[in-house]
Amino acid sequence: MVRVCTLYSGSSANCTYIENDGRAILIDAGAGVKKTEQALKSIGSDYDKIEAIFITHEHSDHIAGLKTILKYHSRIPVIGNERTLLAIKNSYPEMNCENFHPMATGAKANNGVIQVTSFQTLHDSAECVGYIVNTGNKKIGVMTDVGEETSQTAEIISSCDAVVLESNHDADKLWNGNYPYMLKKRIGGKYGHFSNEQCGDLLERTAKSTIKHVILAHLSKENNTPEMAFDTVSKHLENLGAVVGGDIDLSVAPRNEVSKIITFN
Repeated sequence: MVRVCTLYSGSSANCTYIENDGRAILIDAGAGVKKTEQALKSIGSDYDKIEAIFITHEHSDHIAGLKTILKYHSRIPVIGNERTLLAIKNSYPEMNCENFHPMATGAKANNGVIQVTSFQTLHDSAECVGYIVNTGNKKIGVMTDVGEETSQTAEIISSCDAVVLESNHDADKLWNGNYPYMLKKRIGGKYGHFSNEQCGDLLERTAKSTIKHVILAHLSKENNTPEMAFDTVSKHLENLGAVVGGDIDLSVAPRNEVSKIITFN
C-alpha cells in the first residue's frame, strides 16, 4: 500500500511523508526530531521506516530539523543536489553531514520500491527542486517552493496521480498586507512562491490527465487562509469540469498537524 501526506506544512516548517510497502521517505525536514517523531507515530510509522530524507532546498523551514534528526538517526541518508547540500553544510557547520549523498537535478534514486526523480523549480535558493516519486504503478509529485513554472512544469505535474502542490498566498492579501515592499516583491516574484491563482491555473491545465488527489501545501500564515486556497483552486478545477470531492480529492495541509492521508492499493 502507498501512503502520502504532509507531516506539517507552512511558512515555518515543511515535511512530506511517502510510504510504499512499509518503506518510506521524507521530503524535507523542517521541524526537529520530537515533532517529526510525534507526527510519524500519529500515522503508525516511525524513524525505522525512513530510508532517506530528500531535500528540496536549504531554507530553514525545510531543513531546520535535520540537525536533531541526524543526531539520533545518523544512519538515514540525506539526499539533495550538490549545491543544496553545500549550502546546508555552510549554514550548519556543526551538523553531522557524514551521510549526505549528492544527487544531480534530474537524476534518480531507487530503493526497489520507491524511485525518486528531482526536477528544477524556480526559487531563490542555491538550486531548488521538486520531486516525482514513482511507486511502480503510481506517481506522486511534490512541489512546494516555486515562483513561476518552467517550460517542463506542466508536463511533469500532469504525469502524476497525486500532487503536494504549493498554494502559498492570496495575491491581493499579500500586496495589500503589512509586509515590507521588498518582501512582497520577493514572495510574489519569479523566484518566490506560488499564489493560489497560480496553483489553480496549473491544475486547471494539467488535472484532466491522471491527477486524482491534490494536497495544497506551504500556506502562508499571514497572506492566506485554508478557505481561500481551497476556494480559489476549486474554482479552477470546476472550470475544467472536474467535481471537487468526486473527480478530484482536494485538501489543504495543516500547519502543525498531519494532512489527509492519500492511499493507493
